[in-house]
Amino acid sequence: MNAEFQGQVAVVTGGGRGIGKAVALALARAGADLLIVGRDQAALTETCAEIHAIGRRAVSVAADLTVLAQVERIADGIRADFAGRVDVIVTSAGQRDHDNKPVDELDLARFDQVMHGNLHGTLLPLRALLPFMKERRQGKIVAISGVFGLKGRPRHAGGCTSKWAVEGLMRVLALELGPFNINVNAVCPGYVEGPRATAGMARAAAQRGVDVQTLRAELEQAVALRRLSTDEDVANAVLFLASERARNITGQDLVVDGGWML
Repeated sequence: MNAEFQGQVAVVTGGGRGIGKAVALALARAGADLLIVGRDQAALTETCAEIHAIGRRAVSVAADLTVLAQVERIADGIRADFAGRVDVIVTSAGQRDHDNKPVDELDLARFDQVMHGNLHGTLLPLRALLPFMKERRQGKIVAISGVFGLKGRPRHAGGCTSKWAVEGLMRVLALELGPFNINVNAVCPGYVEGPRATAGMARAAAQRGVDVQTLRAELEQAVALRRLSTDEDVANAVLFLASERARNITGQDLVVDGGWML
């Protein structure tokens, strides 16, 4: 374990599983103490146990990040458990877009759900925690966005629109928070190995009438490095942007997609 984040406090939303969990564990291995947030208390408890096993402190807050009253529990936790200190915020919680319909056939209720999950799920926790960072006049914010926040994709109106909105929010925050010595950046993963990607491939393969192995091979061939990313690949990018090595980088996107966007 290195000590790059020794003595620091990090908040990770979506920390119960997937990318958020990988980020939380990577920060713990680098010396940080954690407050992790998500809807699934059992998953959060498991992540906390793994962080404790690393030798770092971890507390959890179960909350729906689209509900303001529940988001306020995060700020309460920072006050109660970490004396109001926040050095790093990583917003990893989000809502997947499974609608796969053209715009004129969209289920608007589902579209709103994706928009709220991705945009409000990023905005509200940041809004709740920014006063702590601004008071100390330092900090690093990293949003997990996605390549569909940089490139349009047919039949993904909810996912693309919400991620583009997150990208806009990050740029506004970078400008607003620069005078407070707070860096704001985004990591944009492509396809990432894991249960979500596997389920998404299964749906896409069924819609196209091909088997999952064929679809996966096509995806890998479309990537310059001929491999999909992992949660750890994304976590490593987050650690860089959250570190002092990125002290003069703000308002930027770090794409982790193996070269799919090229």
